[in-house]
Amino acid sequence: MPIFLTFVVPQLRKNAFILLSLILIGFVIFSISFYRDPERSIPIENDIIISPADGKIMSIDTVKIGEVPFTIKNGKKINLPELKGIIEENYTMVSIFMGPFDVHVNRAPISGKVSKVIYIEGGHYPAFGEVFTENERNIVVIDGNTRTVTVQIAGTVARRIECYVDDGQTLMIGDKIGRIKLGSQVVIIYPSKLKTIVKVGDMVRAGESIIGII
Repeated sequence: MPIFLTFVVPQLRKNAFILLSLILIGFVIFSISFYRDPERSIPIENDIIISPADGKIMSIDTVKIGEVPFTIKNGKKINLPELKGIIEENYTMVSIFMGPFDVHVNRAPISGKVSKVIYIEGGHYPAFGEVFTENERNIVVIDGNTRTVTVQIAGTVARRIECYVDDGQTLMIGDKIGRIKLGSQVVIIYPSKLKTIVKVGDMVRAGESIIGII
């Protein structure tokens, strides 16, 4: 073996070990950050709707009675036909993008009873000779001083959403309702007659930031 290889090979092995160690440390730090679940200071007012998720307000839309609601995630339109008829009046949809460094635990926007939980399994499905994708999502309907609908949206790979609540369960505002394991978006829906106090671009925190006034 040439003499220079006696120096190069050990150095390469050392560099590879250092690189792998840094990757492992980075993965551990990211996992700890991603799955953290800090305590939150829950507002005590009875006439408010709080954010169900950490993240950035991406859009605020009004949906008319009879329209099929949809949201935009990563530039792609996601239809939400399962929501049609859940709120029998015009309603507001606030879409919140959860970044990789946001807390991914979701919380109840109001106090009340869970009247419905709807789970849509994501995946790839054949249709008319083509393959279309559907995002995994979970819908939690809560009836209290008003009706709110929280939609947890993951990617097209299923089983990223953990739901902590069941039909008929009574919740207090700020209670944990679930978690989305990877890149995700949460939509909070409520009647349009209520006052919205956030705007597009605002950063919000689950269980603390006030979204609207009842």
